[in-house]
Amino acid sequence: MKLYVQSAGLSQDQDYFWQEITKHEQKPIDEPDLVKKYKLLLETQAYSIFIGRESGNLILLVTGMKASKRKDYRGRTIRNSIALIAQDNEQNEQQIRGIAVLALEGKLQNDIDSAIKEGGEYGFEVSYEQIEHAIKASLQTKNSTGTKHLMIGKNSDDNRKIIADELKEYRLPQKSNASDSEALVVVTGIKKQDDIKKAGVWRGLSNLGDNEDLSPYEPPNSDQNFFPSFNETTKSNQQLGIRLIISLGVIGLIALWFLGFFGHPPIGQKPTTVVLADISRGGEYFVTADPHGKVLVQDTQDKTNNTIKNKAAVKSVALSSDGSYVVTGDETGKVQLWDVTNKKNIELRRNANLKHEKAVLSLAINSNSSRDKVKIVSGGADGQVLLWNVNVNVNQGKGEANIERYIP
Repeated sequence: MKLYVQSAGLSQDQDYFWQEITKHEQKPIDEPDLVKKYKLLLETQAYSIFIGRESGNLILLVTGMKASKRKDYRGRTIRNSIALIAQDNEQNEQQIRGIAVLALEGKLQNDIDSAIKEGGEYGFEVSYEQIEHAIKASLQTKNSTGTKHLMIGKNSDDNRKIIADELKEYRLPQKSNASDSEALVVVTGIKKQDDIKKAGVWRGLSNLGDNEDLSPYEPPNSDQNFFPSFNETTKSNQQLGIRLIISLGVIGLIALWFLGFFGHPPIGQKPTTVVLADISRGGEYFVTADPHGKVLVQDTQDKTNNTIKNKAAVKSVALSSDGSYVVTGDETGKVQLWDVTNKKNIELRRNANLKHEKAVLSLAINSNSSRDKVKIVSGGADGQVLLWNVNVNVNQGKGEANIERYIP
């Protein structure tokens, strides 16, 4: 059984990363492929539990476990995550279920917290012996054959107990036509039930659950594999990388072009150094931002301009296709939406406590013709990509933001 632990150190340069832990050593590694694949079903910053199968292996992933004492350089509680990957056999499955029961009952977090200490080259050290002891001390589960029907519900104490009791008694079900990827148990925070259903999860709990009780459900399309294969994922990432390179190149050319031809400031204003620029889809408007938080929206004929002042240094900026909205991301991780037409900062009310923990480095924005629906994508130095679906009350200058994490 392979053991991986993710945590962070206390200094600014000791950010979250994974280590592979063995009896003799611990070494930093890239995020394990199975973690990268299945964490799409979890709100990883919250306390979440996942069990799945992949090509003859079982994976148990537990994320968002709070450290009792360790805090990062900004005073935030550090959250630990562990991943256990083992060959899919009867003995390993019993052990995986036993550890999952501890996690569902809230008993695993303290064991993991005690095993991770401050120190070492990378800011935290892991005691393999303590984690091994916790694994060996996990409940000895039974091997009865249980029901295969799928159930989903709200992430509550009662529903977690139901799943824990099932895992104590019954083996994990296997599909008659098992796909390469199989999500079995998902217990998480803010995650849409539709995503869990699409994955065909055997037992799923979410804080966004429609049903209070654990209830049977039918997956939308049981014949379709919700998860792409590793080859498909790699290909998709390569294509995304190519598109990003092209987009950044175009933005750079636009910035240089405007610095050369439209770089002069409006009459009466002193010149300033422009470091960011974007242009509307039709080319009628462009936006520039300087290191001091000043954002300027102009049309390409220099007929009009609107100046916006951001309190913190702007690290990214984007302009809607009609030039009516600007979105900015600053060095503190804050995303702000500005109504250029009414010269208002739209107050974003969030449905979730999702935010960037570091600077926002990339943005894209789109709005509908009536300007009451706005979509924003933001990418941060914290590795997160957030999708913002904003319902805007233009008259009141407020927006209800439904936020989803695309890459936790």
